[in-house]
Amino acid sequence: MEMKTFAQHMNKKFTPYLTILLVVFVSFLNAQNLNINSLEKEIIKYNREGKHTLSQKKLSDLLFSGNLTKEEEANVLFYMATTYRGVTDYMMCIDYLNKSAAIAKDLPTDDVLKMKLDYEYAFAYFDNKEYDKSQQVMDHIAAQHYSQTIPEDQSYILMQQGYLFLMSKDFGNAEKNYNEAMEIMKTANYCNLPIVYVKMMDLYSRKKQMQKVESLYAESLQISKSCGILKYETYVASEMEKIYKENNLLDKAYAVGIKVDSLRKLEDLDNRVSEMHIIDKKYLEKKDLQENEAVFSEKIGVLLIALILLIIIGYSFFRSRSLKIEKVKMKEEIEQIKEDLNSYSQKPQNDVKFVNSESTLLNYDLLTERQKELLRLMADGLSNKEIADKLFITESTVKYHIKNIYSILDLKDRKDFFKKIR
Repeated sequence: MEMKTFAQHMNKKFTPYLTILLVVFVSFLNAQNLNINSLEKEIIKYNREGKHTLSQKKLSDLLFSGNLTKEEEANVLFYMATTYRGVTDYMMCIDYLNKSAAIAKDLPTDDVLKMKLDYEYAFAYFDNKEYDKSQQVMDHIAAQHYSQTIPEDQSYILMQQGYLFLMSKDFGNAEKNYNEAMEIMKTANYCNLPIVYVKMMDLYSRKKQMQKVESLYAESLQISKSCGILKYETYVASEMEKIYKENNLLDKAYAVGIKVDSLRKLEDLDNRVSEMHIIDKKYLEKKDLQENEAVFSEKIGVLLIALILLIIIGYSFFRSRSLKIEKVKMKEEIEQIKEDLNSYSQKPQNDVKFVNSESTLLNYDLLTERQKELLRLMADGLSNKEIADKLFITESTVKYHIKNIYSILDLKDRKDFFKKIR
């Protein structure tokens, strides 16, 4: 018996803790457990292979799963931005950068994502030919003195600064920056060297050094093919076509132009961008639907709470009113009882005749008016509850009066009463 009691006690004591542990465990099972580094590698791989729609679907599914932390959500939005920049849709790229930055501003100041966002803004503005905005962001990056700079990103910044020097015809500083960018990229990411080489091709074209241009062109094509990056192959060829035209080498430009057309068909960039916009629209519609459902559920919840409150208030009001009525009834009954007791005390005891015969009902005159009324209802066959409802008194008061009536009329019970009146 003692062991059973002890077990019950322990069960009551530890049940709340076990419930909490169960909730935590279920939450753990439902969590995405997102590996940011693995996701980044996967998105870079897809984008490099020209599978931007796969990147978009992957990232969109994560965004609409609802199981991301703020840091994870900001990173996913950032990768979405880089995916759109990969298909030269700079408007969508900047839009997603803004969404990511809005969340990232509340993250720790040393968060790497904030640094990545600054670099990506600089690249997106630059690629969109918004050079003033890009320069402002690059100045901001220089002022931050980031300690965890990514070499590849630093190479891109040097290229952009070199291009700005090139635009102002400062060929010396432009070449210096390009060479620095090239050395960094060789170590950081060999497959991205064509981007640097294209910038250097433009420089040497302006300096009328066509042999260097064609040498870089051939090397860029070889790297692009070996790395399997169709986007770079198309980019290099289109840049070479432009340089040939600028230098009035039209036959060579025509030959390269044919190659560019075939590469662009393979790349199918326009259709890919259109498909991405369709996917993005579907996910946005899905998001709007989820938000509308959430708002609707919230409204229903508020209405239910309001309804419950109204029911509680209404019940409290009627309960309070009922209690007041009961209180008034009880007060009246107490007064009636007092009158009855006073009436009994004023009547001589020898006037009451307790005889066990039909003549007992002659003591009827000794009853109070309330008792007489109650007795008539008893004779009509009403129950205690029915009498209480009819006289607007409580059932306990009815029982009190009946007890007194039985005492005055010398009755044992209701059966005895009916027997005598018959």
